[in-house]
Amino acid sequence: MPKRVGVFCDISNLYYCIGKKFNLQKLNYTSYIDFLADLGDIQVCNAYGAQMDGEATNFIRALKQIGFTCFFKEPKQWINNGKVKRKADHDVTIAMDVVDCIDRLDIVVLGTADSDLAPVVHWAMKRGVKVVVFACGIAKELKECATQCIEVLESQLEDKLNEDLR
Repeated sequence: MPKRVGVFCDISNLYYCIGKKFNLQKLNYTSYIDFLADLGDIQVCNAYGAQMDGEATNFIRALKQIGFTCFFKEPKQWINNGKVKRKADHDVTIAMDVVDCIDRLDIVVLGTADSDLAPVVHWAMKRGVKVVVFACGIAKELKECATQCIEVLESQLEDKLNEDLR
């Protein structure tokens, strides 16, 4: 019987960490999901991110077309040392969604490098659910507690040539 997989991606975290490591390149989310399909049947496929003034509408539409359920919100803004800072933190939402789905899953995939999710990793694993972290620049704390950590490869990024032609 195939494993039941739940995917929970922090889009902002993936964007930031991949851009930092791969010189502002972006993840190919179709490749990302195709890779995860080898783990089993994807039962839950959630994407969490930020959007201001509808700027991510086309991106959200594309995510939905490949099977994601999207949860995007307006980021909080504040001034720090004269610079505008923005953050749309989804850590608690992701954790609660994992809690809500845990009885229907054999594997939880976290698409984030954020160590703030280590407590939900511990919690899920105590319930016999494997946790795979599939991200870029994964925090040491997550590496130490997850069942498996997979770093995004350059081959899983958008094709720069095709992106330039759009």
